[in-house]
Amino acid sequence: MENIKYHNLALLPPEEEVQPPLKLITEAYHAIGELKGRMYRDVINPNLIVGPLLNKEAVASSKIEGTQTTVEEILRYEAEGQKEDDPEIKEVLNYRQAIYESIDYLKKKPSGENLIKALHHTLLSSGRGKEKDPGNFRRTAVHLGKPGRNLDEAAYIPPKPNDITGLMKNWVEFVHNSELDLLVKVAISHYQFEAIHPFMDGNGRVGRLMIPIIMYEHEMIPYPYFYISDYFEQHRSEYYDALRLVDREQDWDVWVNFFLIAVKETAIQMQAKVVSMYDLYGQVKEEIVAMNSQYAQLFLDLLFERPIISVKDIQKKLEQPSTQTIYNLTKKFETAGIIREITGKKRNQVYAFDALLDIIK
Repeated sequence: MENIKYHNLALLPPEEEVQPPLKLITEAYHAIGELKGRMYRDVINPNLIVGPLLNKEAVASSKIEGTQTTVEEILRYEAEGQKEDDPEIKEVLNYRQAIYESIDYLKKKPSGENLIKALHHTLLSSGRGKEKDPGNFRRTAVHLGKPGRNLDEAAYIPPKPNDITGLMKNWVEFVHNSELDLLVKVAISHYQFEAIHPFMDGNGRVGRLMIPIIMYEHEMIPYPYFYISDYFEQHRSEYYDALRLVDREQDWDVWVNFFLIAVKETAIQMQAKVVSMYDLYGQVKEEIVAMNSQYAQLFLDLLFERPIISVKDIQKKLEQPSTQTIYNLTKKFETAGIIREITGKKRNQVYAFDALLDIIK
């Protein structure tokens, strides 16, 4: 094991100044500012669009790891109360749970090693990687490369296990104390986390999760839901090539520029989805006025929270209206073409809000 050629990873900040083009920084910040503005419009409670965006982010981050689960499959799994242990669905649900936990944690303490380990434990507590010591830094060598390749053929061998604690301490100090531009700092911190590779497995999931968490902690975005993973997945080769270029040549420019473009494009795409959700909400809100039901507005809000929902959950969430009231309400929404029953059953029915699902898929 002494012959392993571990990567000699330098501490942060980078030795040479990282100064991306002002145009890229300006465009990224402008797009984020526009997104924040869109999310705080008065037409709808901003919390109603949080659920769809969170599910989108959870699915996107898992997809880059090879998981093929869709937003619709996740929502249907929950609505139908399925019990089978689907590792791909569990992985996405774990990611979503980790985001919720990060919000609670940051109300009490700043991010740091403890949060990172807790998130890793949540992400790997079930599903893929659960046997890889969740919540603890690795104590053995790992290597990155094509499946089946040994250490000698590895594309990258992360630092020694004994170096991880010091590297992560430096990483936390950099995130909190560096005076670099925030987006540049997030880009650098993402590379460094993946290069340290502190865990046996799940480093990509944790590293991508920390991007919106850092942005949220520094009040750049109103919620830690920013599905930049979608852009990384769509540009997978560029993403990995840019990271490896820093490994080989300490060339930060290509990676930071790529990251800033990813931030801008993600914010623009999220803006479009948020606007579409607001428009849909306003449209359906007008349609349900004629239904003359005291529960219609509550049901609409519930559909934005859960675009696939069971009759049982409708009854629980709407403060226990009678079975007949629920039947009448869902029938009115179904007749209006707002929802669609998806099980074909006469009991324990489940409804889908297709218009919203089309926006967030």
